[in-house]
Amino acid sequence: MNLRSLDAPAPPVGALPAFAWREVSVVAAVAGTLFLIRLDRYRIGGDELYFLAAGRHPSVSYADQGPLVPLLAALSDQLAPGSVVALRLPALLFTVAAVVLSAVMVREFGGGRLPQTVAALAYATTPMAVMQSAMLSTFALDVTLTAVLAWLLIRWVRTRADGLLIAAGVVAALDFQVKWLIPIIWAVLAFGVAVFGPREMLRRPAYWVGSALLVGSAVPILWWQHNNGWPQLAMGAVVRDEQLATAGVLAAPWTTIQVTGAGGLLLLAGMWAGLRSPRFRPYRFLIPMIAIGLSGVVLAGLRPYFVAGAFPGLFAAGAVYLADRGLSRRGLVFGGAIAGLATTVCVALVLALPRPESALRTATENYAQIHSRSVLFGPSGWDDLVGSVRRTYEQLTPQQRAGLVIVTQNYWQAAALEHYGPAAGLPEVYSPNRGYGYFGAPPDSATTVLYVGVDGPEGGLRTGFAHSIPLTRLDEPLGFPGVNRGVAVWLCTGPSRAWSVLWPDAEDLRLVDGTTRHAR
Repeated sequence: MNLRSLDAPAPPVGALPAFAWREVSVVAAVAGTLFLIRLDRYRIGGDELYFLAAGRHPSVSYADQGPLVPLLAALSDQLAPGSVVALRLPALLFTVAAVVLSAVMVREFGGGRLPQTVAALAYATTPMAVMQSAMLSTFALDVTLTAVLAWLLIRWVRTRADGLLIAAGVVAALDFQVKWLIPIIWAVLAFGVAVFGPREMLRRPAYWVGSALLVGSAVPILWWQHNNGWPQLAMGAVVRDEQLATAGVLAAPWTTIQVTGAGGLLLLAGMWAGLRSPRFRPYRFLIPMIAIGLSGVVLAGLRPYFVAGAFPGLFAAGAVYLADRGLSRRGLVFGGAIAGLATTVCVALVLALPRPESALRTATENYAQIHSRSVLFGPSGWDDLVGSVRRTYEQLTPQQRAGLVIVTQNYWQAAALEHYGPAAGLPEVYSPNRGYGYFGAPPDSATTVLYVGVDGPEGGLRTGFAHSIPLTRLDEPLGFPGVNRGVAVWLCTGPSRAWSVLWPDAEDLRLVDGTTRHAR
């Protein structure tokens, strides 16, 4: 077979349908308002506290992510200290942008007002959008930036405007400052273009300028990773283990349905359209990106939102495909029922969650329950943790407090104590866990520490002490593991090695939460 025959011709360049500003604006405004009114209902999360801590330790890279989200967290803390609404506003704005982008992609495919509205509504009513807008996270930004990258390449296919390829490189470079999956996506997209066309894209200097921008943005991050032992390589296995502990490979289809909701049917229509409809033949270079992403979720246990960057494009393709085919009266009724069901589920999730902690009846025993508890009830226990450490610290003599630091076993504990500790009069906080370990070790002069952990200090820090005395036990039966359940505070003196020496051995990228998954 002549591979050139697979290089699809460019779609005709002509006037696009009018953008459905009124309809899409209504969908985006209603969704944005609905998400906004519950933005402060969840208590601040452990990862959000970590983002704030990372923002106070500025760096070109971190062990587990790029610098953009910590930078946004630091900015929000400067503009509106203590406001979770300000902290989460970027997640909300990126979610609304993805809603609008779904309609923009429909227009790019030649779809009119109705399919534009359908695609926007489909994205806005997914449980994924509800989750994306709820808290500041790396995936909240990454999902939308990946979709923008795909849209720029789709638009280039129609217009051949090379500025779009440079813009795609800028977006990819920005996304690399959030998560580090984008080079893989860029490479897979190039592979798709080489196989399905248009290969002309790869011959354009602007494409290589865009690629150079992505590579250039990676240099500081890669240099940091090189100097710190490439922790991101180990993080991949950690993330996979955490996802498999949340829901195993066999549960991946169900967790995917939980992310897509009833609108998943339109995603399936979009996949079918990409494979079968001649209208979408010029855009089949996107197929490998979607196929590899789905394979990673279903077969390798990756988190379902890893493929969510394809949602706007798939919703758009599905809406245009169904509009092209025309729907019977029965089909319109069925489609309306699906849209109504998706909207009802979305509104119910926003209004019902989080549930009050008083409704919690079951102890949290494993990592999967931690995830479901976080979704249903939100994070909790920070006040108990900070209060217990504060009371313990206040019981120490002035001689014991002199030069004392706090060392925690996991990064959530450290982030909470660093965030709330100054107001409670607590000293400096350190932790060897996750990215916190790269913020620096305690000074070698700190021979007395308050150790906070779920394991004892010798196990948690992998070093001995001349004296270790447990002072406080925090173990609420319905508490949050690692926060106010299964946690002890120890007074430790005389570490057997200097902190600068023992710290690399103590570093642990896993979230040590005290559940059986982390038992030693």
